[in-house]
Amino acid sequence: MNWLPSRRHTTRARQELASLTARIGMETMSQWAPGLLAEVDQHAAAVRDILVLGNAGLGPAELADYARGIEDVARDHGRDNVRRPGGGHDWVWLRLAGVCMLATADGAMASIADGDAALS
Repeated sequence: MNWLPSRRHTTRARQELASLTARIGMETMSQWAPGLLAEVDQHAAAVRDILVLGNAGLGPAELADYARGIEDVARDHGRDNVRRPGGGHDWVWLRLAGVCMLATADGAMASIADGDAALS
């Protein structure tokens, strides 16, 4: 039964990534300006390098943990939401969007609706 906690952690991570992806607005990514896409892509590459070079991997659990860390630090500095007051895209938003880009590009966010089949 050692696989059960791991499966639960992965399921929870996928749910967190799905929520973050919705808050970031990744469904509108096709409408983003090329410059914004380039910035998010650079952040995605940085996140990938940090996780891979740190031997953490790029699975949903690692991506969700990284995003949670970014959000925790932002919250410690007075940020309670993904977007800055007044709108715009700052470093925190760009980094979280980079995490979402990795999650969606690499299939880390299998559909929760698919149940166990999505987890295998």
